[in-house]
Amino acid sequence: MMHAVKQRPKMPKPLSLPLRLIPKKAHGVILSSVLNRLFRNELLEGELDFLQERVVQIKVSDLGLAYNLTLTNGVISEAGGRRADLSITGSVYDYLLLISGKEDPDTLFFQRHLVMDGDTGLGVHLKNMLSAIELEQLPLPADIRPYIERFIRIYENLPYISART
Repeated sequence: MMHAVKQRPKMPKPLSLPLRLIPKKAHGVILSSVLNRLFRNELLEGELDFLQERVVQIKVSDLGLAYNLTLTNGVISEAGGRRADLSITGSVYDYLLLISGKEDPDTLFFQRHLVMDGDTGLGVHLKNMLSAIELEQLPLPADIRPYIERFIRIYENLPYISART
């Protein structure tokens, strides 16, 4: 099902404040741990080797947070202050649509809901890898999926911003 929303839901700043108070390093450690679990098979099969020693910055626009991640020896980890080769920016809503499979990566990138900046070759490779993954096959606990669906519905009832913001 395509979520063709011209206006995008935005997390109200007061709701994002508690997340911004948590040290950035803790966010990075948690995110890298989750990604290592989700992409365990892809990591074991070497499908993410193109990210070796490259830094991808994940920006969450409505939370005002950014995470620098890298792949070292087959493990996704926090990259600290290293300069990003590629930056991907989107709202929590857009990332939820991607994770849930409600929107495919091509749609999110081509409609500029997820925006890449930096090494375009690396970005295209990453987008193609994400497009090839069967999101339903990711080792996401079944009891988490309903919460993702609920968060999407909650987000769709939040205040809206323009699609370019």
